[in-house]
Amino acid sequence: MHYRLVSKSLSGFAAIALLGIVAAPSFAVPIEFTHKAAANGSGTGTLNDVPFGGVGFTITATGDTDDRVSFGSGFFIDHLTASIFIPSVGTFDFLTPTRTFVNNAVGEAGFSRAGASGADLFDGPANDVFKTWDMLTAIGPINGDGELLQWSSEVFPINTSGGVLVFDDDTRNAQFRASVERAVVVPEPGMLSLLGLALAMFGWMRRKALS
Repeated sequence: MHYRLVSKSLSGFAAIALLGIVAAPSFAVPIEFTHKAAANGSGTGTLNDVPFGGVGFTITATGDTDDRVSFGSGFFIDHLTASIFIPSVGTFDFLTPTRTFVNNAVGEAGFSRAGASGADLFDGPANDVFKTWDMLTAIGPINGDGELLQWSSEVFPINTSGGVLVFDDDTRNAQFRASVERAVVVPEPGMLSLLGLALAMFGWMRRKALS
């Protein structure tokens, strides 16, 4: 009888600890951004000092909506990963930190260096739907004009797995899309510790009761 009471008591403690994990989760919501620029025949650039020209590109980046930051006239999310595909050149990971942003005031999304003061790299497209977009939901594809700018800084170069990437200032047809995945429940570290302690105590008391 004593063992059964102890067992039930500690089982209840473990259940309460588990309930705490379920009741106080942190929600991580992955979001994927796609920035596309069409080839226009005049665009030029270099990768690791090797020139290329007249090509489009597709930037694919991932982030977490929990990392969304407001900058007054809109929001941005620093990327967890980001890569660029350039036809006939290759696919390369960005080593320089980057972000995706939306400027609600002007109704425009874009790609830039990371952080609150990150310089824009590809602005556009512009569309009124961006005036109310909060970066917490899926959107697009949205098409319009895009502008390449500020890739050629020698002080703050854009480093990739293929070398320094430079695009000359240019205007392109652009497309933007954001896809949001289902939320992933991430238990708080303290809750995991509490559950581990409960299970350890349960095992110890069980062994003691049987000895």
